[in-house]
Amino acid sequence: MRNNLISSLCIMLMLAILGTGCKPESLPVTPEEDLKISTDAPSYLTTPAADFSFNLKIESKMPVNGVLVENYVKSEIDNQNYSQGPVINSSTSIIPISIGNLPRQKICICTVTVTSKTRSTNKAIQTFRIVYK
Repeated sequence: MRNNLISSLCIMLMLAILGTGCKPESLPVTPEEDLKISTDAPSYLTTPAADFSFNLKIESKMPVNGVLVENYVKSEIDNQNYSQGPVINSSTSIIPISIGNLPRQKICICTVTVTSKTRSTNKAIQTFRIVYK
């Protein structure tokens, strides 16, 4: 019985020594940079067609898990929404976007919202006005 007690104490002592001596140092976590975006669309645009394509650029460092991009088009006069394509999932810094279904002779506001997939509170919004003549 005395041998069992000594063996148990030796095992506990070795576990205590191993448990405290070989811990890897944790690397400091750098916070995610706030999203900054821009587009190559002018702030007011007249288009000869019911659709328009432009590029969205992520100016800040890309979040680790990428971003989600949503775009909405709404008439400035009567607040009617014009549905757009699905949410874009991307991890590239330049994202091509196409809007369509623009109404003729109505000024619309196109709103692009970019959300980090890593931190959902990290968002950036860009707007511009567009009219299909």
